[in-house]
Amino acid sequence: MRGLTLRTRLALVYTAVFVLGGIVLLGVNYGIVSASLEDRGVNLAMTLEGVTVQALDRADTAAAPAAPAAPAAPVVAAGETGDYDFEKVQQDLAAEVTAYRSAVLGDMLITSALVLGGVTALAALAGWLIAGRPLRRLRRVTETARTLSEDDLHSRLALTGPDDEFQELGDTFDGMLARLERAFDSQRRFVANASHELRTPLAVQRAALEVPLSQGRVPEDLRPAVAQVLDSVERSEGLICGLLLLARSDRGLTATEAVSLAEVAGDAVALHTEAAGARGVELGLSVEPAEVDGDPVLLAHLARNLVDNALLHNVDADAGRGRVRVEVRAVAGRAVLRVANTGPRVRDADVLFEPFHRGDAARLHGGRPGSGLGLSIVRSITEAHGGTVSALPRPGGGLTVTVGFPLAEG
Repeated sequence: MRGLTLRTRLALVYTAVFVLGGIVLLGVNYGIVSASLEDRGVNLAMTLEGVTVQALDRADTAAAPAAPAAPAAPVVAAGETGDYDFEKVQQDLAAEVTAYRSAVLGDMLITSALVLGGVTALAALAGWLIAGRPLRRLRRVTETARTLSEDDLHSRLALTGPDDEFQELGDTFDGMLARLERAFDSQRRFVANASHELRTPLAVQRAALEVPLSQGRVPEDLRPAVAQVLDSVERSEGLICGLLLLARSDRGLTATEAVSLAEVAGDAVALHTEAAGARGVELGLSVEPAEVDGDPVLLAHLARNLVDNALLHNVDADAGRGRVRVEVRAVAGRAVLRVANTGPRVRDADVLFEPFHRGDAARLHGGRPGSGLGLSIVRSITEAHGGTVSALPRPGGGLTVTVGFPLAEG
């Protein structure tokens, strides 16, 4: 019964048990009725035989005085023991009783089989309905688990009904959701608080390095070290800003408005035009009108991160043949933002959405800047807007990232 639902299998089991019980009951009744008819048939045959013999004797006695003085010789058939064939009468009576018994048993068997078939259909329907009642609560658990995400951990089953195994399962599931919600909230608060607290000391460090460096009060032999430390501070600030943005998008949207995805993409391209030219990368834009309901700040960060990631992980500047293509389309009720870029080959595109993952390069490699949060922020912002994001490696190297949002209503 592979492929059948649990409700169907339970209904079939209920029906099979009912049919088996009905067949056993029918067989027992058939045996009892058959034995009863056989015993009563023998008694009936013996009774009829005795009655017949007595009747014939009375008939002979009554007819004897009226007989002529010289009666004709009685005609006696072969095998007869007297004036009447009692053996033939006995055989006829036995045959009639046997035929009657067979007819009764046949009628009972056919009628019982038809009744059993009809009642089996009713039993199958009743089994389907009975199996559906307890499974309705199990289906609610399944649907909740299927639609659950880290942004919807506040949902609870709150199952009602008898205190049985399904109720225990629902209570256990609700307890698990409560623990997960507390864990995720604690993690988000920690990221936000830690990032916010680290911004102030990093800003002080950057100012303490920039001021003497700009005033020329740093010896020449220390300038490379100070510049390196300043670059590290800027990287740390970028990482903290990324963590704050990630924490904000993970909390979901508090208010939305109609945002033109074409304008957002255009602003992101304009912002990176100079950087693309410096790297020798051709930055192209092709858009059509498409509006979504969302947070304009978060959507702007999403588009900038996509373009920045496409430039950052492109071909070397010396090659001068890199390309980035940014497109916005309205397709089948969805606003689609697609960013494709040339670059090194990507073996597993899905892992790029994990935090601090930057492809095949080591996270702390000095030649590959960035915090490794770009595509993680893109995924978080996309999910906060009810969209989908995917990344596919390009055959010749590079990556194509596609983000889809529901179009704004009206």
